[in-house]
Amino acid sequence: MPASSKEPTLNRSQARAQPAQQTRGVATQNARMKAKAQPKTRNVGTGSAAASAQRPFTRSLAAAARVQQGAPPTPPKPVSSTPVAPVSLKPESSSTSTTSDTSSSSSGEYSSYDETEDELYPQRKAAISDLHELPTADGACLKELYTDLASDRIINAFLTKSSLYDSEKRVWVDIPQGPHPGTDLGTAVIKIVRSIIQDLGHSKGIRDVIDTRNTKLPHIGDPTQSSKPDMAIKASGPSFSVPFCTSTIGFSNIASIFDVRCDADVRERHADQLAVYNRQIFFHQLNRVFARSLLITETRVRLVHCDRSGGYKTDWVNIHDDPVTLIRLILGLSSPREAVLGLDTSIQWTIKNGRKVAGTITTLDFHRKRVKYQLVMGKPYFVAPSVRGVGTVCWVAKDKAGKHIVIKDSWRVDIQVPEYTFLEKARGKAGVAWMFAYEDGRVQTKTLRPGNFNFDAPDFYNRTMCRVSMECYGAPRQAIAALRDAIQGHWNLLRAGILHRDVSIDNILFGKDGAEEGHRGILIDLEMAASTGGGPNLTGHYGESIRTSGKDERLLLPAAHDYLDDLESFFWILCHLLHGYEGVRRPAPDAFDPGSLLGRFENPQLCEAFRVYMAPIVKAKGSSRFRKNAAIGHTILQDLYHNINHHYTDIISFFDTALEKLVRPGGEAPRREESTSLPPTPAAPVGRTSGSSPSTPVTANLKRPREDVLNAPVKRRRLADA
Repeated sequence: MPASSKEPTLNRSQARAQPAQQTRGVATQNARMKAKAQPKTRNVGTGSAAASAQRPFTRSLAAAARVQQGAPPTPPKPVSSTPVAPVSLKPESSSTSTTSDTSSSSSGEYSSYDETEDELYPQRKAAISDLHELPTADGACLKELYTDLASDRIINAFLTKSSLYDSEKRVWVDIPQGPHPGTDLGTAVIKIVRSIIQDLGHSKGIRDVIDTRNTKLPHIGDPTQSSKPDMAIKASGPSFSVPFCTSTIGFSNIASIFDVRCDADVRERHADQLAVYNRQIFFHQLNRVFARSLLITETRVRLVHCDRSGGYKTDWVNIHDDPVTLIRLILGLSSPREAVLGLDTSIQWTIKNGRKVAGTITTLDFHRKRVKYQLVMGKPYFVAPSVRGVGTVCWVAKDKAGKHIVIKDSWRVDIQVPEYTFLEKARGKAGVAWMFAYEDGRVQTKTLRPGNFNFDAPDFYNRTMCRVSMECYGAPRQAIAALRDAIQGHWNLLRAGILHRDVSIDNILFGKDGAEEGHRGILIDLEMAASTGGGPNLTGHYGESIRTSGKDERLLLPAAHDYLDDLESFFWILCHLLHGYEGVRRPAPDAFDPGSLLGRFENPQLCEAFRVYMAPIVKAKGSSRFRKNAAIGHTILQDLYHNINHHYTDIISFFDTALEKLVRPGGEAPRREESTSLPPTPAAPVGRTSGSSPSTPVTANLKRPREDVLNAPVKRRRLADA
């Protein structure tokens, strides 16, 4: 399943922002934001329903797809003690570690200094690639934050009593001034933060500020990457656990992070570095709704906020002239109340010796009543590989009877049809996940933005959190049977007027042990699904299963995403399984080696039959895109759609034939090298009366970089080469 890792958008190509230009034009942007400022009706992070109603809806899902394209190439690896997700066809060990903050793509622009002299540049580049450029909001919005944590009277009494602040001179006494305050600046800030937490924080020892200037905080997914922020708020409680490394502090038990720089040296990249920290906090704390960090100098403070819509950063606020705002920011980012920190408190853990040993998740049951389930600990889970986007996290829990269930959290844009709508419509369909409850509207990202935020910004899309409870499915058994029944489930959805549009190896689960035919593989994740209006074909929605680039694209019509694209995706999943693994959770060390287990146990007959069948279909659909033959192209598509039932029955029959051979005595034994003869494959029907493919030429870029995978004899290829 994702983020949309998939990034929860409809396609995966990158849309670049212009961060450097935006940071240079902060003053202009702030003026525009002030002009569009909305009434300040709530505290950020605790917005009311009324405040949420005042927020504008986002634009179309297609527009969201165009702008919110791209996901970081680096998903976090599962942690063994974290609650789990259902087991998918894709073995956990097969995933390459891609949460590293060293992505080669970025939506931002940086100076030559960043790229050549700053070793942290790759981390920021990956963070901005994920979150996109963070717009800058007027620093006045910081006065809205955390006003309920301490009154002006209490804060002023603290300032009067404390020796840290001179109320007459309006200055923090211990903060050194001058062009280069040196290391004393960090020490002074730590002293101020600790005093505020101890005197006003009511933290009872569960929050403390730690000097981390000499402490490496490992990044998830890549042990070579780490951070050394200036200070961190160390936290203990139901959502925090000590890191598995030797250190007593890491991103898993940090509430927030503060970096300190002197005014003479501070740059925009230092604010962007806070986005790196926030992103790692999300990856280590899976019940995060938002994360915030501070950048402090000897005279100023600014905040960086990250959530599932990306985030924002603020202008500077003078900490000497406005000590009240600084104190509230520190109290908010070190609060003992986890909801104030940005954590979803419906998910809580029991902590023993600093480790999570048990947990609960609260949601709605079938009767729309509040219910608390026990989390299943110690198995692999699924988490989306990015912060911005769908943000999918799957939890495995058990009910009072001990039956396992899957509870899925995800975030959708406003125009998107909720996944539970399609799951309700598909209830009872074989091969499709069975949903028994849902909880919608849990949080909206627009309520996490300040009142003066520019909601008309082209890169902002409000997202709503939804929780879906589904039946849990069993452990891996037979991949071929699971894939066959997933195709059947896809057909059942289509006949119910639903096109899945997101067929991938992570969106197919194995059915329960001993499941009957039709239930051995389960198709999940209908977040990107669309209604076909009751018919078998989807109109008005466009995908990128058939792609071109450069000048050739101008000669082609947009390709409507239809069931044929999804069927082709099933083919690539089969290729992945046959050429990428030697067994469950056992990626092939060398898929090209004829002597490997993969080479001896693979099922070339099924893959070849599927390939031969799909080749003329893909070619015909590619031919339909030529603008100069638009009328002919329409006829080609209609001929293809006319054979929809034949397409499904033929492909499913290939799997049935392969499964019959597997259950025969010796059917699972290693094949001999000379046993390469293939049974004849029926021609795919691409027209009403003929099975031959159109003669119109087609460009060579079909769903994967090379068309020759479909048009050449089967060879042992890595999926990456396809």
